[in-house]
Amino acid sequence: MSRWIVFRCQSGEGVGLGHVMRCREMARHLRDQGILSAMIGPAEGLRLAEDSDLFQHWQAVEDRQGSARDAARVVALCDRLGTRHAVIDDYRADPAFQKVLKAGGLRWLQQFDASCDWRFCCDVLVNAGPLERRSAYLQRLERPERVQTLFGPAHAVLRRGFRQVVWRRDGRAVRRVLVAFGGGDDRGAIALVLKALAGREVTLVIVSGAGNPGRTVVERAVAEMGPGQVELHVGPEDMPGLMAGCDLAVIGGGTMSYEAAICGLPMVTLALAANQERPCLGWQALTGAPYLGRIADVGPEALFEAVSSLIRADSQREAMAVKGRQAVDGRGVERLISALLERAVA
Repeated sequence: MSRWIVFRCQSGEGVGLGHVMRCREMARHLRDQGILSAMIGPAEGLRLAEDSDLFQHWQAVEDRQGSARDAARVVALCDRLGTRHAVIDDYRADPAFQKVLKAGGLRWLQQFDASCDWRFCCDVLVNAGPLERRSAYLQRLERPERVQTLFGPAHAVLRRGFRQVVWRRDGRAVRRVLVAFGGGDDRGAIALVLKALAGREVTLVIVSGAGNPGRTVVERAVAEMGPGQVELHVGPEDMPGLMAGCDLAVIGGGTMSYEAAICGLPMVTLALAANQERPCLGWQALTGAPYLGRIADVGPEALFEAVSSLIRADSQREAMAVKGRQAVDGRGVERLISALLERAVA
C-alpha cells in the first residue's frame, strides 16, 4: 500500500475554505492509519499550525498555468513520492486535467461541481449533494463500470468535532439564529441578513472568515447594533459547539449545510454561487428547508418572511432537524478514504 496520498486543493476568497477543510479531515484520517499526505495548491497564508502535522509536504501554487500543466504537477509529485493515489478537491479539474492523470497511471478520487457539464474518467467520483444520483451521470462517465460514484449527504466530509455534537430533540423555541456563509467572500449575504433580521427578537450569531473581504463592513454594522442583538465570531475554533448552541441557521449551500444537518439545526438557505443551487434545492426536497434563491435575487423582506414563518412552525422545524440528522452521520471521510484505497468500510 502507498505511504502517501497527494491532494490537489482549490482555495481562496472566491471559493471559500470548504475544499481545504475536507482535505484536512481526510489527511487527519490518513495520518491515524500511518499514511502521509502531500498538499498542492493553497497559499502559504492558509496554512494552520496543525497543517505541519497533517501534511508532510505543502506546495503552494499561485499560477495554475492551465489544466494540463496543473495535472502534470500532480503526476510529477506522485512520481517523486512513489504513490499512485491522489485526491482532487478542485472544481477546475476538467477533462483535459483528468486525461493527464489517467495517462500518468494515477488512481484518484475527485470532488466535482454538479453545475459543470463535464465527462469524468476518475476512479471515485464524489458529490454529497442531496439531489445527485448515479443514474443521472452514467452518460458522463467514460467507463461507468470502472467509476465508483459516492453521492449524497452520507459522503459529506465534516470536521471531526461534529460527530460529538449532542443533538437536542426538544422542539426548542428559536432564540439564536446562526448566520454563516463559509470562510471566504460572503458576497453581501451577511449584510442582507442583518438588514432583514437584526432587532427582531432573536440574537444573530454571525460567523465570518478572517479573509472575508466584506468583514470590515460587517464589523461596522455589528458595532452599531443594540446589546443582545448580534454576536460576531471571526474564524471560531469551536464551530461544532457554536452551531449546536443555535436554534436555526441562515446559510449557503456549501459544507456548512451538512454541518447544520448533523447538528439537527433547521436551516434557510441562499446560494452564493451556481454550484450551491443544487445542494440548496436538494435540502429543500429532502428536509423541507426553504431555499430562497441566488443571493442577488433575494431581498430582506423575503428573507424575513421565510425565517419568521419557520420560527412559528415548531413541528416543521423538528421534522427538518430529524431528516437532516438522518442524512448525515459524520462518517463520510471514512467512506471516501476506503473507496480510494479499495477497502471495505469498517
